[in-house]
Amino acid sequence: HSDTIVEPDDSEALFSALSGYNTKLYHDALTDVYNRRYYEEIVRGMKGPTGVALMDLDDFKIYNDTYGHHAGDLVLETVARVIRNCIRQTDTLIRFGGDEFLLLLPGIPAEKLPEKLEQIRSSVHGAQVPGYTHLRPSVSIGGVLQTLADPIEAVVRRADLLMYQAKSRKNAVVVADPQAEPEDPEQLLNYLSEVGHPVLGMEPFDM
Repeated sequence: HSDTIVEPDDSEALFSALSGYNTKLYHDALTDVYNRRYYEEIVRGMKGPTGVALMDLDDFKIYNDTYGHHAGDLVLETVARVIRNCIRQTDTLIRFGGDEFLLLLPGIPAEKLPEKLEQIRSSVHGAQVPGYTHLRPSVSIGGVLQTLADPIEAVVRRADLLMYQAKSRKNAVVVADPQAEPEDPEQLLNYLSEVGHPVLGMEPFDM
């Protein structure tokens, strides 16, 4: 049996199929943004400077419990669409958990990061959910500027802690002051474990 020869047209079709496979592999079917696997396999190797924000939908469980999972899905789709409309094509939006999104803003200046996150917060809160126009979705956002020296896991963990601070108020943005000393992680972790908040990145990471 002779070796199979791949014609140019076939190779293009194969490349197209592989591209489509990767699109499905790394995309969240509901929101059409990247999924957690994309973070684990691609993003974890990326270097700064990058604006990193973790966003959590406020009261998402109430939407599901009160109006059903279809309403919850529509809220997620709406929020993802609104965030995408606020960012550049070179930025990356990832559905990081059930109702959590991770946003990466490469090269954003430190002074612009709070402005951009505030724009997103405001736009989400002003969005209308199709069929549920009485709902007013909101997000709590924690933002950090990743430097060249910062491992992404450490930055995401800091963003998670700041997001939890924002969540105590809801519909709020908390951004790390780039001039300030980093928070004492041990103290924050102890506090968050006391109040029952699941903290990202509890396992050690390579510096």
